[in-house]
Amino acid sequence: MNDKRITDLRELKRATEDASRPQAVANRRAQGYRTARENLDDLCDPGSFVEYGQLAVAAQRQRRSLEDLRSNTPADGIITGLATINADRFGTAASQVAVIVYDYTVLAGTQGYFHHRKLDRILDVARREALPVVIYTEGGGGRPGDTDVTTQIAGLDLPSFARWAGLAGRVPRIAVNNGYCFAGNAALFGSADLRIATESSCIGMAGPAMIEGGGLGRFEPAEIGPVSVQSRNGVVDRVCADEAEATACARQMPSTSATSAIRSSTAASRSAAVSLASSARHSSSSRIACCDSSFQWNRKTSFHSGQRSCTPSMLSR
Repeated sequence: MNDKRITDLRELKRATEDASRPQAVANRRAQGYRTARENLDDLCDPGSFVEYGQLAVAAQRQRRSLEDLRSNTPADGIITGLATINADRFGTAASQVAVIVYDYTVLAGTQGYFHHRKLDRILDVARREALPVVIYTEGGGGRPGDTDVTTQIAGLDLPSFARWAGLAGRVPRIAVNNGYCFAGNAALFGSADLRIATESSCIGMAGPAMIEGGGLGRFEPAEIGPVSVQSRNGVVDRVCADEAEATACARQMPSTSATSAIRSSTAASRSAAVSLASSARHSSSSRIACCDSSFQWNRKTSFHSGQRSCTPSMLSR
């Protein structure tokens, strides 16, 4: 009996992986994009990722079968967990991160009930354990179709955005975007400390339907917040050609001296991490220059947080 339960569990987990979702993978390939799990594998050290809530599905059991939900809404459109990045260079303790990857192949990366529960949980772990957070934000914002939830108004009775904001100055929050990023997804991206976007990114606080519904006209998704605009106005810190380059850039950030410093309990050592988390807010001209093995925050002046400060040299290696 126990062996059968274990086998069934493995089958359920396997069903959430790319090999079990060939059509979803093919759709991403047709766009020239990678899957969420491909980005995840590229970001994290091999074998280090521990997933939270892998078997969640969309809260739509009142109108869809469980089999349908398991096949088409795996993990409720968001992959969350803990991993290490660059542990071979900096050691396991100094390389631990919380990872959040929106999955656009699941209901266009929209934010649903269990989706938010997973997001809330991993943000709480990041706060409690003082872990840097890397988040991939591709998606369409709030999801109206979670019919199982009848006690919320517009699905907004949740702490996700407050918890994300509450990490400011405590841990570095690194956002990566590719493709469309609207509404709640854009709120997470735009309020991160370091923001990386691919050339195909479109980032806006409303998608086409909301804009048209508000009487502001009809726009195609690609017309809303293209990266050519968002990089000039300071929303995007680093523009990359594609997801591979963006992920390579993101891999360099969690293991900087500033990020590692936040794991110490002393106030003095936290100042470097606090400055990293606030630096993007203090200069609209800030940009990240990264390559295969290092990155440097390109600023000539010191930046401050409260009564403490650090210089750009503390943020480079």
